Amino acid sequence: MPELIPFFQTGILTLFKLSPDVQFPSDSTFRNIIQSLDFEIIAVLFNVWSQQNLPLTPGELMAIDGKSIKSTSVGGQSSYQNFVSMVSVYSHHHGWVVRHKVMENHHQSEISVVEELIRELSGSQMVITADALHCQKKTLRLIIDSGNDYRVTIKKNQSSLFKTAQKVVNFAGAIDSHQADERLHGGSTAPRTTIYAIDPQLLPLWAGAKHIIAIIRSGSRWKGKKSRRRVVNFHESHYYLSSLDWSARQFAEAIRGHWLIENRLHWVKDVTLNEDNCIHRGGNAAANWAMGVTIFSIFGEDEWYEYSSTSFKIDG
Repeated sequence: MPELIPFFQTGILTLFKLSPDVQFPSDSTFRNIIQSLDFEIIAVLFNVWSQQNLPLTPGELMAIDGKSIKSTSVGGQSSYQNFVSMVSVYSHHHGWVVRHKVMENHHQSEISVVEELIRELSGSQMVITADALHCQKKTLRLIIDSGNDYRVTIKKNQSSLFKTAQKVVNFAGAIDSHQADERLHGGSTAPRTTIYAIDPQLLPLWAGAKHIIAIIRSGSRWKGKKSRRRVVNFHESHYYLSSLDWSARQFAEAIRGHWLIENRLHWVKDVTLNEDNCIHRGGNAAANWAMGVTIFSIFGEDEWYEYSSTSFKIDG
């Protein structure tokens, strides 16, 4: 982290229009402060700031997902293992985090933290997208009761729902479909998104459920490593549940958009901003650094801040 101190100093000088000859505290002072700050309080302050500065537009798509911080892990693979995770609410459109909570897996589950975030978004008229972990009856009920909608992944962790989705796709008539062509990492895919309307009585315990969405992907992609890499053909099916009355194209875009939280937030934090490799494991350093990285990623996506290996400046 010492190599990042000039980055902070240059940014602070620019942000507050300070003289370049201002004297900053030593690297160890910065380190001690970051280690000692209470990351839970910082998370609350961030959410207060975001409510004041990051507007929520009715109908906006919000991806919810958690990311563990590797450098906080203790206890190995034993039952004593503990680590800190950050659960974020991420705007598909703007590319920024509008809410987040920090949790320790020994004290809370990601499911309960997501439920808390949904309550905070009550009345916002958002469309919440989530992975299969949050395909839970209680979670979807909270989303509907809070005045929001959802698009959630269906997997075998909900075996009855998964089997129902398969039956609907195999035997019911589709109401809309959308075909797309994609080229990713040297491979090609042809995903087809198909929508199936469901009777409310079919899934009475799944609040707001209106449609099952199937995405069938087929094509070719690289498999293996180095000299053994080869192009192989594949065919796979994915299922989703939603409370929305959308077209197949809209669902396809929303499903693709959900992965932005991985590609434009988690990946940037890991690879570009090196979040997982925080070398200061004492106190709250890693969790506080992760929250700082979240803020930098927001500024970067909004182009308020532009960082390169040689400069940190504010535009506009």
